[in-house]
Amino acid sequence: MTSCEDVLPLDLISPANGEPLRPAGRNLLSDGERLWPHFDNCFYLRTGKDDLVDEVVRLIEKDERDRALGLLLCDRRSSDTPEADPRQVEELLRSEVSFHRATELLGYGGLGWYFEHRWIIPTYLSGLSLLHRHVRPGQRILELGSGLGHLTAHWEEEGGSGSVCSDVVFSHLWLSQRYLRPGRISLCFDADGPFPLPTGAVDVAFGHDSLHYLSDIPGAIAEMRRVAGSGTLIVGHLHNAEAENYSAGRPLARAEYERLIDVSVAYDDSELTLAWLQQRHPLPVGAAQDGSAVAALAFVEEAPGRAGTAGARERAGDACGQPLAGSSRLMVNPLLGAGRPSWPSQKFVDEYVRAFPYLEDLRAPGDAAVARIDRGEANEAELRQWLAKGVLVRPPANWY
Repeated sequence: MTSCEDVLPLDLISPANGEPLRPAGRNLLSDGERLWPHFDNCFYLRTGKDDLVDEVVRLIEKDERDRALGLLLCDRRSSDTPEADPRQVEELLRSEVSFHRATELLGYGGLGWYFEHRWIIPTYLSGLSLLHRHVRPGQRILELGSGLGHLTAHWEEEGGSGSVCSDVVFSHLWLSQRYLRPGRISLCFDADGPFPLPTGAVDVAFGHDSLHYLSDIPGAIAEMRRVAGSGTLIVGHLHNAEAENYSAGRPLARAEYERLIDVSVAYDDSELTLAWLQQRHPLPVGAAQDGSAVAALAFVEEAPGRAGTAGARERAGDACGQPLAGSSRLMVNPLLGAGRPSWPSQKFVDEYVRAFPYLEDLRAPGDAAVARIDRGEANEAELRQWLAKGVLVRPPANWY
């Protein structure tokens, strides 16, 4: 296990009392009033979980660290989601397994499929459009509701050292540390409350397909603004209360979002996805355009004088062909091994495939093209298109 006994890798503040967190022995931090656990650069800072935190701390102090970590891995977003089977989690901690098997042991169900194949999902592509258009190369991002942090992992490959993933589910972040973002920092906390970071801790605050699930969207946006040193906030794939959405959460209408955000530019999320597929810059939604029919929106708030220019590139997808974290291996997406892909559920088809027919049309390259890829002789334009659509992927080691 990674220990931060002597030096914290970044400044953190307690979500309970606002005091700086200091190392208090192996796998423990203190805010002067209570102790908080961490494992493998994943810091557990959820409020309202006092009993769990106290039990985990007790086990750490007794040097029963695997049991302590297992409790955190069983924790879920809310009591509505069944916890993982502790015996399965013990097996995960005892063995070296693929990412696919790890999600099975954690009882992820369909969510495991979603994370395993995130690179083909339209909301991932729309997130890439936002990052490449509105974040400068090398800037540090805080990603809220990151899941495993696929978008942050991509950005870190672009040179964004010092970026941070955050999510309310500890096991998402721990899996990311083990398979996708080794050695990076992740924070497990509730974005409905104070963020456990000092003011200006990162350059850009980024939340994609996450804020509409919060009960305090205004509070989260205010906290994003506080921690973003460059003054750039990016909130993508925000569900629109005036349109039908799957798993809608607690969305607001476009006008309500615009009252909370000092909007430099707004996008239809579908346009962001299409722009990435077509390797071009996305077209904004005009201020006078009716947004009521747009299922999901994206907004960018930038410091005065920088609106619309922060991340401009010569090509919208100029980094599309770069490897993802942990691997230089280029391969045909295993979903395409038996002809057309097999989707995990009817909900997935209704939500994504019907809106984006490119998914139904995905096919593996022919044998001759695969041979060119293997020999390193493939045309760059071909590679870009295959990578943009997810026909080709660069998974981390031990993923499938």
